[in-house]
Amino acid sequence: MMEALEVLLSAKGIPFDRVQNRGRCFPHVVNIAVQTALKMLSKSAPEPDAMSEDSPPENITLRADPVNKCRTLVANCRKSSQRREDFIATIKEGNDKKQWHTTLPVNQLLRDVDTRWSSTFLMIDRVLELNEAINVFLEKNKQAPISTSRLSSMDITVLDDIRHVLDLPHVVQQSLSSEKTPTLCNVLPTYEELVKSLKDIESAERYKYLKPAISAAIRKIEVYMASARETKFYVLALGKPSDIFSSRITSNILL
Repeated sequence: MMEALEVLLSAKGIPFDRVQNRGRCFPHVVNIAVQTALKMLSKSAPEPDAMSEDSPPENITLRADPVNKCRTLVANCRKSSQRREDFIATIKEGNDKKQWHTTLPVNQLLRDVDTRWSSTFLMIDRVLELNEAINVFLEKNKQAPISTSRLSSMDITVLDDIRHVLDLPHVVQQSLSSEKTPTLCNVLPTYEELVKSLKDIESAERYKYLKPAISAAIRKIEVYMASARETKFYVLALGKPSDIFSSRITSNILL
């Protein structure tokens, strides 16, 4: 696309460098940043030898990789059509008997995929939403082989904190993606908004144990922000619409 744009602009006498004017895909940048944070999660907690009896339980839980435990739980519950049917039946039965604290949506658990960080957020979100039904489901005799997949109360607490962190890039990305006509001029302000939100949550006492992972995501995004600020493509996008179509101004920007 950039090569074609270079040809079209050159034909109009407007210099354009396909390399210096490359705009990076916002979801791709966010995916790299969040995947980096996710990989840092279990590494954020101190090594077992460095932990004492007074170590916060969140650190111990984080070291055991609750996201992967969540992934294993989902895989086990979805392993066969019979289990999936039984899980749905458990939700419906609980709804009919008003067994849950609120009526639960009749949904399956969601798997995540490596190439889409948001699928990890959605997986965790769904598990937390249906946790009451999951626990009852795993208590059934026929589910004894997978009963050890059950998440502890501390697993749930840590996953809920992780969900709150992941919700920030998820909301920002969904907002940008929902635009009928996504515009490049919104990208830098969106990066800045996301970094500010992440820094706010990073400084909160509740998420102190997640700080290394959050910081890793912030650093990745800031690297791309710095690169974008030096890219003439973004300068053009941030200009006034009336100026963008001015041959003289456009030529000066893209030199």
